[in-house]
Amino acid sequence: MAEQKEYLDIREEDGDIRVSFAAIGEIAAQAALAVSGVSSLAVVPQAVVKGVTVCLSEIGICSVDVHILVAAGHVISQVAKSVQTAVKTAVDAAVGIEVAAVNVFVAGMAVR
Repeated sequence: MAEQKEYLDIREEDGDIRVSFAAIGEIAAQAALAVSGVSSLAVVPQAVVKGVTVCLSEIGICSVDVHILVAAGHVISQVAKSVQTAVKTAVDAAVGIEVAAVNVFVAGMAVR
């Protein structure tokens, strides 16, 4: 069985940089929570931080799954699209890698 990586390797001329999936998850979580209409992140198994999982394919493609609760009165598809954009932009800028996909799972609605 192959070893499950918990970090992203970035090869640089001067050496390697390793960014933990937890760090990427925190960036993604904060970006998602800043989107209008996101009430909170949902609890999911294998999350690196609440509501976020980070995957790295065998060929080095990074994807992020974000599980959210949408606040009542907001259009789910618009909130989800805004989360995709915000997470991709934040991770790309902070880590310096391109995220191939941001998958948003709406776990429910939050009625307040």
